[in-house]
Amino acid sequence: MNSKAESSSLPAQTKLIPSGCESVRIMVVDDHPVLLAGLSLLLNAESDMEVVGTADTGPKALTMAKELQPDIVLLDISLPETSGLLLLPEVLQLAPRSRVLMLTMHEEYQYLKEAVAKGAKGFILKKCLDVDLLYAIRSLMRGQMYIHPDMMPDIMASQEKGEASPEEMLWLSLSMREQQVMQAVVMGFTSREIAEQLFLSEKTIATYRSRAMAKLGLETRSELVDLVARQKKPEG
Repeated sequence: MNSKAESSSLPAQTKLIPSGCESVRIMVVDDHPVLLAGLSLLLNAESDMEVVGTADTGPKALTMAKELQPDIVLLDISLPETSGLLLLPEVLQLAPRSRVLMLTMHEEYQYLKEAVAKGAKGFILKKCLDVDLLYAIRSLMRGQMYIHPDMMPDIMASQEKGEASPEEMLWLSLSMREQQVMQAVVMGFTSREIAEQLFLSEKTIATYRSRAMAKLGLETRSELVDLVARQKKPEG
């Protein structure tokens, strides 16, 4: 355990972290002591994860984010005297390399939309933490955006009301791996380079790319770039 304690002074990661490398450093922000303790036990039990700090108020979270520069911040939307959505931009300003995963009981699309607009890389429902949290964290560290599947009905309903753009809906229809491959394509990486980054074969990357382009109704990279530009995301 001493090695984990000493790693709290390490700088935030600047690149994707493949399985088997040093621990992902995580900060948890929530005002429920039982949940904080439970999440710490869950995450510290993983060989590739380490909780380097917990905070139960906004001011504590900001101080800790600046000091620790964590790889991942688990941020509750509902906090005493503030909202995690208000805190989110401040956290990212103090720890710009951190990836923020929002925790919430709220399933309404408006919360998801605001969180993503303010820079969150993931959105997970508290009722699903025991099942999906580890996958969500690893998704973020691989450069993916994580949105819990239970949010899809509300996203679809918002689309029908005109609250979500067609581009947003198309993008959210992709799997997390398809999103990751498409992000790399937009950035100009070749299939070989993407395969090397993701530790997959070029054939597998080609399959993800072809399937995602079909879902998006696109044929060329320029069309993909235009779609991403219209929705102004994702950036990694």
